[in-house]
Amino acid sequence: MIIFIFGTTAEAIKLAPIARRLDERQVPYEYWLTLQHTSGLIETLPKLGFREPEHIIANTVNGKPLKSYGDVLRWTVQIGKWLLMNSRNLRRSIPRDSIILVHGDTMTSVVGAVIAKWLRVDSAHVEAGLRSGNWRHPFPEELDRRIVGKLAKVHYSPSPESTANLAPRKNVVFTRGNTAIDAVLDQDERPLSNGEKYGVVLLHRFELLANPNLVSQTMTTLAAQSPLPFHLFVNDYSEKALTSALPLLDPTKIYVKKKVGHEDFVNYMKNAEFIVTDSGGIQEEAALLGVPTLVHRIATERGEGLGHNVVLSEWRIDTLSIFLQSFESLRRPVSVPASSPSDIIVNDLTERGYAR
Repeated sequence: MIIFIFGTTAEAIKLAPIARRLDERQVPYEYWLTLQHTSGLIETLPKLGFREPEHIIANTVNGKPLKSYGDVLRWTVQIGKWLLMNSRNLRRSIPRDSIILVHGDTMTSVVGAVIAKWLRVDSAHVEAGLRSGNWRHPFPEELDRRIVGKLAKVHYSPSPESTANLAPRKNVVFTRGNTAIDAVLDQDERPLSNGEKYGVVLLHRFELLANPNLVSQTMTTLAAQSPLPFHLFVNDYSEKALTSALPLLDPTKIYVKKKVGHEDFVNYMKNAEFIVTDSGGIQEEAALLGVPTLVHRIATERGEGLGHNVVLSEWRIDTLSIFLQSFESLRRPVSVPASSPSDIIVNDLTERGYAR
């Protein structure tokens, strides 16, 4: 049996192409939720083709997003209690030749790999082997990846660099890209109705939002130097930090928007003139789409697009300024891969006897 364990919208988006291909082959699977993120996840699942989950492992803190280390601790305790209460029944009901699939670098990725060990079944890491080389940036994601890399039996690696990082380990499968490729290319492009040129800004990482001076400098620079209006996408956690840095929002230039579904957001990206983000997942999708993109982080574990249409700011405001003045020169054509990473993963799961 194949079991997906995830807890964020980004994980759901990137695991959905695998689930769809299992559905096409009529291969049964389960998925268990940690609800590490509550904002938009439940609403997104049916749109991605997921049915009701077999298990909800935890439900954050009172159903609200995790906003502090205390929230994370309480959420972790919930997971521990759930595992202790259900482990005996799960060990009886789950075939011993099952495998648990986790994705990427979230706390849920670690949780899923630990649950697999506890239940004495195998685990597989989708998007394995990415490394920034600095355990503090991004934190805790860099540590999460390394921990899952130690625990997983099978490693689905998206790039030659990530494959090289996993060289000492067995069962490393090069997928020739990330499943995010399938998540983007499976969707139809829909031009926006008014044809207006615009940028996309999405900044949501804890280490950025916890730095008020950097947030203020970033938002002030965007507002003053962007040659185009831009859509500022926010969630419950990021909205106050970002908009408070702009006490006088110009509604003709800055469109504050609540987080939208993945299909709609991909449409915004496909039609954008530029993107500014601190999301590694968006970096990867933007590299595929060829849209000029600035990744506003100290370091990134991803190489996609760097040196082509993607620039790493290292939190330097002067780099942001230069990008806003010259992004047009960075545009590249859409890069369509020769093979589907999700197909490669499902084929491998089948060959190993997990998908049947």
